[in-house]
Amino acid sequence: MFRRNILSILMVLFFMLLGCSLKEKKASDFIRFIDFLSLKNIQRSPFLQEEYLSKNAADIYPEKSFPLNETSIEENPWGIKRKLRTGGVERNVFFAPPESEYRFPIQSDTGRIFEFGIGVVAKADTENSQDEAVKSQGVNFIVQLGNEDKTETIFQKFISLPPEKNQEFIFSRHSIVMPPLSSGTFLSLETKGTGGSHSYWFNPVLRPKKSGKYNVILISIDTLRADHLGCYGYEKDTSPNIDALALESALFLNVYSASPWTLPSHVSMMTGLYGVHHQVYQDSERMDPEDVTLAEKIRENSYKATAFTGGGFVSAVYGFSKGFDSYYEGEGGIFHQDSAERVFTVVSQWIDRSQNQDFFLFIHTYQPHSPYACPPPYKFMFLDDDAKWGHVDLIQHLGGNDCLYKELPDEERKNIIALYDGEIRYTDELLIAPLLEKLRETGLYDRTMIVLTSDHGEEFFEHSGWGHGYSVYDEALKVPLMIKFPGSDFNGRRYDNIVSLVDIMPTILDWLDLDYSDLELDGKSLMPILLERENEDRKFLADVAENVLNYHNLEKITTNQDRIKLILNKDSGDRNIDFFRFLPPDIPPIEVYNLKTDGEEKNNAAEKYPDLTRQLIGWIEDVYSKAVKKNVKKMVMDEKLKEQLRALGYIR
Repeated sequence: MFRRNILSILMVLFFMLLGCSLKEKKASDFIRFIDFLSLKNIQRSPFLQEEYLSKNAADIYPEKSFPLNETSIEENPWGIKRKLRTGGVERNVFFAPPESEYRFPIQSDTGRIFEFGIGVVAKADTENSQDEAVKSQGVNFIVQLGNEDKTETIFQKFISLPPEKNQEFIFSRHSIVMPPLSSGTFLSLETKGTGGSHSYWFNPVLRPKKSGKYNVILISIDTLRADHLGCYGYEKDTSPNIDALALESALFLNVYSASPWTLPSHVSMMTGLYGVHHQVYQDSERMDPEDVTLAEKIRENSYKATAFTGGGFVSAVYGFSKGFDSYYEGEGGIFHQDSAERVFTVVSQWIDRSQNQDFFLFIHTYQPHSPYACPPPYKFMFLDDDAKWGHVDLIQHLGGNDCLYKELPDEERKNIIALYDGEIRYTDELLIAPLLEKLRETGLYDRTMIVLTSDHGEEFFEHSGWGHGYSVYDEALKVPLMIKFPGSDFNGRRYDNIVSLVDIMPTILDWLDLDYSDLELDGKSLMPILLERENEDRKFLADVAENVLNYHNLEKITTNQDRIKLILNKDSGDRNIDFFRFLPPDIPPIEVYNLKTDGEEKNNAAEKYPDLTRQLIGWIEDVYSKAVKKNVKKMVMDEKLKEQLRALGYIR
């Protein structure tokens, strides 16, 4: 008995050690140094001097930076691991003011790449000058490999203070093929030089030379109605390349957004939570920093996570950069009517330098969003010969938010829809087509999961209103969703089940075989539907707060039971009807539609389904009453964000 017990203990210890070694080997394939940098790695630093910590905040860190809050960041001495915002990009960095040395032990192996960025940000009180004495000031960045016998410098670059008067920062990327390493090797990151700037290392990683996993690309085409795509039955040829992608994807035909406008819908997409649980409802609110994002969960499993977005209501200031190593804004923005083409250009450049890595890439563009004014020939592609306009800003054309319910002549309505359709075709031809071709050229297409969707739709007076952001009818909530998997298991399959955008996050994590059991998500993986283990419609939940974006709208909540859709119109008594120059239609507190027989939601059938109506209202009340109050922050818009939102027509 005693010998059996000893043998059992030894066997357990053996497998424990084997498991540890396997985990260490797996972890060693990809090392993100920012995650495990701790006090023990810091050999030298001004932070170790008490007088340095007593300086003004502007002398220690740039104004546009804040401590990292990713779940994989366990220790952050002096808050040196930060999000840094420069030039429309928010990056994960750790600061290293001269004279600093951060040293990391590295396991012995071969065939890896050391990638990193270096940069300096001018301090607030630094004056740029062409004076030679000032130009000589700066920071020397040094990378060394060493062991107990010797130390070798493998990289060195000097960055002077930004030379131009209006230049606030200098940044560059670098890549080094690592030599064979012996046991006991360490990697040293040093900064030497003078003051006058903040110096930092951008996301240094040690990675394999070749990718070993599947990649993921999530594409959000803002304001894209599902029923304006050919693969969803639209009669106009708006989307030949999206339709071709749909033939190689699983296509979901009944997908509901969690909100009819950009900010809360994208929060739901990125967290797997309905609005009632993330509680970002107004344009002054940002995500709870404790909410775990899709990017965060993928990133902690050794993926490079990058986003290219149009800013505005998907700006990093709302918390969307959480989990991304780099978060780019502006190229897909509304200031450029060729934004779809611009965002492809920067994404293409990023793919060229990232194709050998395991990555998660989020792409967002506002291209189809009003104003509808894409470049020719696309803007004219669907116009009638006698059309009045070749471009239109929808809300401005109506006369402002107080004219949302203004009825227009039928020829004007057709003109507006044709311009919107032109925006879709432009996005299809100048973003989707070249992106798919780029993935094929680089050999990434067959090992990349591509998810294409939208955040909400657009209303063209189907229910006496225009645009989006204030109602929850299907034209505002139903969005496309197609998922192209590596391999051909689900190619061309169409799924009629009602599902929700909150299902995207768990589906991606489930397919990548990443554990998310620690998260309480509203969304559920779509894999059971894809594998035909689930055939029923799912219950969705969508809502919009009252007076969003100065629309003077009622609070609205909608859900379903199979194909019966319930809408609650909740009037707090604060709605200002006098605001409107064209009165909104009278709507009852409760609307019920049978989507099987009344897909256009024209005939309120609340009286036909009294029991189901009571049941659904009771379910809604239960969900909202149990929701725990979140730590949603109020954010202050800077002038750049205000300009973006003005261009989108949200503020005046």
